[in-house]
Amino acid sequence: MDIVIGSFDLAQYRVVTKPLILISLLTYFAISGKRLPKSTYYIMLLALLFSLMGDIFLLFDERSNTFFILGLVSFLLAHITYGTVFLKKRNKKLPFFLYGVMMLLIGIGMLLFFYINDSLGDLTYPVMVYVLGILFMAITALLRVGKVRPSSFLWVFVGALFFIASDSILAINMFKFEIPFSNVLIMGTYATAQYLIVSGIVRENEPIKNLSTL
Repeated sequence: MDIVIGSFDLAQYRVVTKPLILISLLTYFAISGKRLPKSTYYIMLLALLFSLMGDIFLLFDERSNTFFILGLVSFLLAHITYGTVFLKKRNKKLPFFLYGVMMLLIGIGMLLFFYINDSLGDLTYPVMVYVLGILFMAITALLRVGKVRPSSFLWVFVGALFFIASDSILAINMFKFEIPFSNVLIMGTYATAQYLIVSGIVRENEPIKNLSTL
């Protein structure tokens, strides 16, 4: 619904459809995540709440940079809280080749930042901190390898990659040039990211009989 409404320039209705994405995920996780340890459960709820706040603030970013900054801070807090959850299951003996994946993620973040840097103006430092935040989230998702069920690791890590993709498209579209079908790409990858992360964490402690292969 949000993608369709956003594609047909009906922005006034997105005040309903966009928050519904996170409201539905919050509801799903609140019910399905009860098997998780309490600390994980409540930190995840907090991360989803920060994401919901970010979605709401960014609905009004064209009115003032203040809303954009508030949205940026909200999602930064969401990434930090997600990363806090991921670190609970970190593998302290990471396979050597995954350090290469880690460096690739850092390289992608640096390339994106330097690509849009000349267009950021007063937002340079806030965006730089945000890039560090999402890289923290993605790297901590990678650190779960071998410490959780393969399906849980895969869903969360792929979700983190979708989050990077969504934010990269948003940043390029906002600060460099207009990308065709940007709303579809941004919201499609964003909703997928949030769903995969939440579902992956829910699957972390599910009995094997309730799990499919992925």
